[in-house]
Amino acid sequence: MPSPLLIIATGLTYVALILLIWKGGRPEREAGAGLVLAQVLSEWLDHLVIGQFRWAVAIISCCLLAQLIWLSVRHDRWWLLFAAGAQFLAFCTHLSSLIGPGALTWSLVTARITVWAEIMVLALFGVWEARRAPYARPKTRLAPQRAPLKVKL
Repeated sequence: MPSPLLIIATGLTYVALILLIWKGGRPEREAGAGLVLAQVLSEWLDHLVIGQFRWAVAIISCCLLAQLIWLSVRHDRWWLLFAAGAQFLAFCTHLSSLIGPGALTWSLVTARITVWAEIMVLALFGVWEARRAPYARPKTRLAPQRAPLKVKL
């Protein structure tokens, strides 16, 4: 039987990812797709290790970091900037597993799980931001049409 904490974390992940893709704007959907892809690929490729270094998961983490940085530079969403920072911390845990002894393994895994939960909470904020923030509303390409002036002579 899974622990209650695992059930809550899994539920948070599903809710956040579904809301990102369903209710978010274009940046949220792109980030949501990247997060789903990272989640699925990490599960599939977790067994690829060199020593204690999970190189495939580290590459996935690096790609997710690049995507979040690209999205945060390209779009005006605060949550993307914070999510990129959190993902940078997660990526650094992969690098530190190359340097640190084996005793740090579970500390690094716990840090990654904590950062993932933080990104999921940020994703929920991102859905709110996409729907409520005035700067996140899509900009129309066409200027509003004005009625022609009528001049009486």
